[in-house]
Amino acid sequence: MIRRVSAKDDRGQALVEMALVAVMFFFVFFGILEFSRALFTYNTIVQSTRAAARWAVVNVGSNADAANITKTKNIVVYHNPDGLGTPILSGLTPSLVSVSVQTIESDSQGRAISQKILVKVTGFQFRFVLPIVGTITIPAFETSLYTESMGFVPS
Repeated sequence: MIRRVSAKDDRGQALVEMALVAVMFFFVFFGILEFSRALFTYNTIVQSTRAAARWAVVNVGSNADAANITKTKNIVVYHNPDGLGTPILSGLTPSLVSVSVQTIESDSQGRAISQKILVKVTGFQFRFVLPIVGTITIPAFETSLYTESMGFVPS
């Protein structure tokens, strides 16, 4: 005897299939969104350190120039040297930014002829919208640019 399957026996099948497919769909969908946010955050940090390094090449003369080093950090965090407004990324603070000047070449009196400016962001914590993963630390990013003659003519 062959048993016939009636429509009455299939009532919950579509609902179960939809639930399984919806879980996978939303997992992939939110994964793509979170990866995109992380990539945007990293790119924002990269562009900020580049802008700050360009500004620092012109304005920072040495590691003793604390005022202009602070302004360089503000450019990374606020996109302006005065530190006005809100940070470009939530959680990005000047304490995560380091600025240093390395002398590459000096003249006979010890004045810097050529220098290298380093602007670095380390320890930035990226927070996911969905608390599945929690936070990750964005890899440190450093931008370095070389100055030119600094206005000195070597003797």
